[in-house]
This record gives sequence, C-alpha cells and structure tokens, in this order.
Amino acid sequence: MVSRTINALASGFIFILAICLVACGATTTGKVTATATPNPTATATAPATATPIPGCAQLDPGSSPFVSVNGAPGLPLPASAYINAGSQSGGGAGAYSVHTYTVCFQGGESAIDGSTGSTISKLNQMQWALNNLFPDTTNFTYLDYCSNSHNCLNTTGWGNPFAFIGFDQYASHNGGYTTFRMQVATIGAPSCLNDPTYYSGSPKYTLYYDGTSPSPTGDPRNHFQMPPGTRLSTFQGGGTAGSTYVYFCSAGTQSTVVAFLMHSMSNDGWAISASSASGFTATIGSGPTYTITIDVQNPNNYYLRVFIPM
Repeated sequence: MVSRTINALASGFIFILAICLVACGATTTGKVTATATPNPTATATAPATATPIPGCAQLDPGSSPFVSVNGAPGLPLPASAYINAGSQSGGGAGAYSVHTYTVCFQGGESAIDGSTGSTISKLNQMQWALNNLFPDTTNFTYLDYCSNSHNCLNTTGWGNPFAFIGFDQYASHNGGYTTFRMQVATIGAPSCLNDPTYYSGSPKYTLYYDGTSPSPTGDPRNHFQMPPGTRLSTFQGGGTAGSTYVYFCSAGTQSTVVAFLMHSMSNDGWAISASSASGFTATIGSGPTYTITIDVQNPNNYYLRVFIPM
C-alpha cells in the first residue's frame, strides 16, 4: 500500500518537474522560438473591374466601332460612331443591292445632316451629289425622291456605276447619344460589248436619258430614267435620214432592260406600242409627235432610235 502511494507521488513529481523545466528554459533564455509550418498566405484579390461598355454598344446591340462600308469609301462618320453588321436586300439581275445599318454615336443629329462640318456636307465636298435620290426598295430598280427627313446622295457615275447613300430615322438617347438608319445601294458594272469603237476610256454612267441631274436638262420629254448601271457608249455614228441611233450598255438582262424602259417611259407620259421581247416603240405629243424605237437585242450594247419630230 505504501509502495503504491510512493510510486504515485514519484510520477506526479516527475510530471511537474518536466513542466518546470520547460518553463524555466523559457525564463532563462527569453528566446523561445516556435518552429511550425506556416499557414498558406491568403492573397486578397480585388473584384475585376468591368470594361466600360460604350453607350452605343447598349443602344445598338452587336455593333462595333465604325471602320468602313462597301460602296462608300472614306465615309466620314463621327469618330465615336458604332455600326451594326447590317442587313442586305434587293440585288439580282439589273437591280440595286441595298445594305441597311443602324449607326450610333455620341453627339447630335447635326453631326450627320448639319449644313457645315457634317457627314453629309463632307460627302458633298467629296463629289457626292445631294440629289435626294434612292432606289425604290419595293422593286430595287426605279429611283425615287427622298423625303425631307430622308437625306440621300449619289456618286458621280464616272469609273463605276452609281452608288447611293441615305440617312434617316434619327433618335436621341440619354447620355447625348444619337442613333440613325443608314442605307447604301450599289450595283455591279455591266458587261459591255468588248469593242473600243463603242466603249473605250473611263466609263461614264447615266441615270436619265438626258443626264444625271434629277431635273430635266433640256427637253422634259427626254427626262426618263435609264436602267440601273447604264453606261453611255462612246460611239458617235449611227445616224440615218430622219433619225439618230444612241447606244447604251446596262446591267441586267434583255427582259429587265426592256421592262424597265417600258415602265420608265410610260411613267413619263410616253405611249407604248409594238412591244416585243426585244423592245417597243414609244411616242409622245401631237403636232409634232416625238418617237423613239427601243431595240435591245443584247443588254451589253443596245440602241434607242430617236426620230425627228413629225
């Protein structure tokens, strides 16, 4: 019994002594260094800063900064302009192809249609004519006049067929943004007769029989529209007693050229007779009567025979 008690006391003494030694060691040296495996350092990551989305990217989803569009090289839109991918309509034989875009920029409408320093005034300085003509988007061949709220311009028609550009449907938005519709109409060059007697030098295109102005430049009877992509022939011959032959080359097919001229001339008051797949006769007035015979054997070189008024 005594032996057990002594052993228990001895064990307790040894435990207390061990604790004391550790404590005393700490007191004696004053430099107890705890060696332990450090916890991984937690790096505080700041929330990612979202790239600011331009107002135009929100107002015109899918748009991107404007660079250029086909048919209007060097188009001077505002520097902040965004444009969407656009949609295409029209096209085909003898018809204009029209691309329609939504454009957005930070600024007012006057930056596009103002009298000075605007996109339209700069285009005018670049030899785009402010004729306010644009293809009729119900048939993509005939030219219509643009309304007051729809400003349209066209190229000069030298070297390449006419291209047209129109601006309308302006809308103002918060933040000083403006959106509008822009349409560009183009047509490919016609395949003209490969004969320098008829087609040589830089191509010259025309919109009307009497020229490129939307207003008559001479006898108003001759102010009817020619088919899209019509090139003037350089041939100066072809006269016969009582009549003159005038040659043209147009985009499209025999049927589209004949159909267009028939519609165009009748729309301007000419009476149509003797119609066939290759042409017709058109007359207007009485005392004198003006007569033109249209013969389109091939759209790459056809003629209008203009008779002396009788």
